[in-house]
Amino acid sequence: MRTSKIGLIISREYSSRVKKRSFILLTILGPLLMVGFIFTALYLGQQDENEVTILIHDDTFTITQFIKNNSNNLNKFVVYDTSGLKTYDDAMDDFKKSDHYDLLVYLPENIIETKNSTGIIQYKKPPTAKSLTFITNTINKAIEKSTLHFYNIPLEDYDRFKSDVQFRTIDITTSEENNNLAKSGVGLFFGVIIYLFIFMYGVQVMKAVIEEKTNRIVEVLVSSIKPFQLMMGKIIGIMLVGLTQFSIWVLLIAVSLTALSIIAFPDMLDAANQAELMQNNVGGEVAMENDFADLVFRQINWSLMIGLFIFYFIGGYLLYGSLMAAIGAAVDSETDTQQFMIPVSMPLFFAYIIAINITGNPNGSTAFWCSEIPFTSPIVMLVRVAIGGEGMIWQVLLSMSLLIVTFIFTTWIAAKIYRVGILMYGKKPSYKELLKWIRFKD
Repeated sequence: MRTSKIGLIISREYSSRVKKRSFILLTILGPLLMVGFIFTALYLGQQDENEVTILIHDDTFTITQFIKNNSNNLNKFVVYDTSGLKTYDDAMDDFKKSDHYDLLVYLPENIIETKNSTGIIQYKKPPTAKSLTFITNTINKAIEKSTLHFYNIPLEDYDRFKSDVQFRTIDITTSEENNNLAKSGVGLFFGVIIYLFIFMYGVQVMKAVIEEKTNRIVEVLVSSIKPFQLMMGKIIGIMLVGLTQFSIWVLLIAVSLTALSIIAFPDMLDAANQAELMQNNVGGEVAMENDFADLVFRQINWSLMIGLFIFYFIGGYLLYGSLMAAIGAAVDSETDTQQFMIPVSMPLFFAYIIAINITGNPNGSTAFWCSEIPFTSPIVMLVRVAIGGEGMIWQVLLSMSLLIVTFIFTTWIAAKIYRVGILMYGKKPSYKELLKWIRFKD
């Protein structure tokens, strides 16, 4: 009988919400608008890359002779006057008067002899990051060549002795290359989804309880069903609504991104197409063409990540959803929820901050404990699993067990508060009052 009553509440919550016009519009338009914004930003970003003319005043009279324009870059260098007859002030005046130049670069006389000297870039309109990177790299290379010339060091000798060794960090037990930053991005992506899901639908649980309590509908419901059954039915019903909406979002975003990539940005698919082109090494091992493909197709255990994502997705929601249901039952309006929402929401915010900062040390004590504590584990553990490490199997199992036990415990506490709170009106409870409700015996 209990199961059937909870099932009725679940069915009521689910059907009443998925049939709403707002749910249908948000489910369909949400991902389409998201994809549209992404591609609009990409398109506008490409359009903003215009030709930039750079006026250079070189007090050393030597650096500019080593500067060459890159035919593949929109930036164009123009040397002002290196004869010594024109000063930097003259260059500044001409730069202000002329509409032909976008940037003015000043190279002081001691820029070669003094390592800590600084050049100056003046602009009329702020340059893009891409332009600044190109300018900085080009001028630094020119300064390097000019310095070699100053000390009478042949460029050929310098190139022959210059070291540019790249190091790969590899785990000796798994022979896997360390790619923690990219791997953590996968875990953080899943973590952000869980973070948003818990708040979006946990708050919906709280608002639904407050609405029913305010309208006195709950008084009719508890006459035929126990408060615990009502609370669980509401939590699970709204969770199923969220899972439905999320599944549709994933499908629509995937289809939209693929379609727009083919139609509007065909060049963006080149890297993905290269991932399918494999070749045999001398030793007979199959290697992928680029690091991104290697990360996506080999280094990430997607079956494990998706399985854990679903578990923590549901477990984290049930944990926080039960607490938010209790908050909704304890207050009479949304304005009264702030004092209770802060301690409930802070662990999730803290978990996200920790997840960002454990990339460099995923096996440290902070990362371990935050991935085991149930209030932070739904986010932190996904980042740790994505990166990988020693002893992860027993740690994941322990984390999952603790989350289940904690969910049962918090549900019991929330049920105690819910049972008393849904029938309490006109009184704003304190934390001391909530403790009395928890200790209240049946």
